[in-house]
Amino acid sequence: MSTVELIIGMSLMVLLVGLSIPKVDTGYAKTKWERRKFCSEIRLTKRKNLSGKSESIRVTNKNGNSYYIIQKGLNIEKIVEIPNKIKLYSSMDSISFKEDGRPYESGIVDFQYREKIYQITITPISGRILFKEDIYANEK
Repeated sequence: MSTVELIIGMSLMVLLVGLSIPKVDTGYAKTKWERRKFCSEIRLTKRKNLSGKSESIRVTNKNGNSYYIIQKGLNIEKIVEIPNKIKLYSSMDSISFKEDGRPYESGIVDFQYREKIYQITITPISGRILFKEDIYANEK
């Protein structure tokens, strides 16, 4: 058997194995990743507001897609689009903090992929930013 035959035979084996393994749904992992990224953005916004900069985050849904918008005063700093099948819902109009770290408004931000919901909670007095998962999550 020559080297070319060996390479072709191995390529066919790899191709057949690749076709026989079902496609893995990575949406749950992407949802967790997006939630962690959004949580970091909220924490960064809180730190910036502690240093006297006026920054806020707004959550919006348009045309079936979810976005969050980071604003500095009235200027839009960044618009982040969440991947297609992940939905983002917020109980707050705007996420912003006072100079002492307390939020102007407390509430919950939900990341939903299919039937599973991941939450970020902003507590009213301390402004702690928590995300609940595993046994502490409000899973359906």
